[in-house]
Amino acid sequence: MRKALQSKDIGVVLRAWRHHEDHGRRPVPQAMLAGALGVTQGQLSRIENGRNRVRDLDKLSHYARVLGIPAELLWFELDDTAQPQPSAPTAERLRLPSGALIATSVRAPEPILVGSLLSTLEEYVRADRLAGSSSLLPVVAQQERFIDQLEKSGDAAVRSELGTVHARYAEFLGWLHQDSANLPAAAEWTTRAAALAREARDDNLLSYIRLRQSSVAVDAGDAHQALDLARAALQAPVDLSHRHRAMAQCQFARGYARLGNVEDCRSALDRAARHATRPGEAAEPAQHCTPDHVAMEAAGCLVDIGYPEQAIDALEPRLPHWRPEDRRDLGRSLAILAIALAATGEPDRAVEAAAHALVIVAETHSTRTETQLYRLIRQLHAIGAHDQAAELRITLHRAL
Repeated sequence: MRKALQSKDIGVVLRAWRHHEDHGRRPVPQAMLAGALGVTQGQLSRIENGRNRVRDLDKLSHYARVLGIPAELLWFELDDTAQPQPSAPTAERLRLPSGALIATSVRAPEPILVGSLLSTLEEYVRADRLAGSSSLLPVVAQQERFIDQLEKSGDAAVRSELGTVHARYAEFLGWLHQDSANLPAAAEWTTRAAALAREARDDNLLSYIRLRQSSVAVDAGDAHQALDLARAALQAPVDLSHRHRAMAQCQFARGYARLGNVEDCRSALDRAARHATRPGEAAEPAQHCTPDHVAMEAAGCLVDIGYPEQAIDALEPRLPHWRPEDRRDLGRSLAILAIALAATGEPDRAVEAAAHALVIVAETHSTRTETQLYRLIRQLHAIGAHDQAAELRITLHRAL
């Protein structure tokens, strides 16, 4: 990046930023960065390849702020003290030659803006399930900053409409960091999301975010906090959907599994399975908690409490049902299956399942799933399958 900045060419800088190693093996797509910059993909392409040289200071400053480049590294000065220009005279209506009148003083209603932001978030969620979190992190972070600025600059009605949207973006950022194994950042963003949902008085969303905080706590090894957060989620003064309750029971099961509480873990898994089979609501945050998802969580818990054979029985029948757009979770399911197979003394089948999981991990860069594959290596050593463990470690290093 420093070399790119020394070129004093914003096109070189934008291309270097998209291809930076912090974004993973794959560069940030041009379309995503173009959206954050407020230009089309074609315009960004022309800027990057030098056909469009940007010399306008306002544009350069805007691009630098979007990328988060420190002012001291730039070849131009960021003019943060510029005085606002006087507003152009406004008129309520413009008369066209045809005689038609256009009402120019009427702003687009806030629901249009809110709906657009929510639709964009749904696209990000789909992209995450298919391609993983690494490329989305910088783009979603920029969107969150945009929403934050809208809230600060808007009137009370705007802030009210955007509060829930802001909470959902913050929660999604928490998930993206969690899948990247940055648990401190995941905890920070989910905590912020909870505060935003509370401020927006959205009890259903706050309950869901409590479950997301519970998930982060389990990954961080704090089972007691995970259980407390799951209990708090179910105490919400709203009617929670079955998918929502299934997700809560999965969190109970994960917490109890970490504590070695076999009976309570099994009971929670049974309740999760019953809720997951009931119809879900179309746009709810917990819609991902399907029977396939519950089977994946159940298998992970059963491995943790020492029942790998039952984990295989729970997981294998559900594998053909995973949708292509849920590719990252299919990879995680295969990694858990591999661990269960190794624990039952089938190292060759375990390595075969791991190889398929690894293909998906290399595409999605899911660090959570990658962690499961390293756990598999330890499991293979534990059963004396040292050759398979060494082979898998070499394959992992080459692929990742």
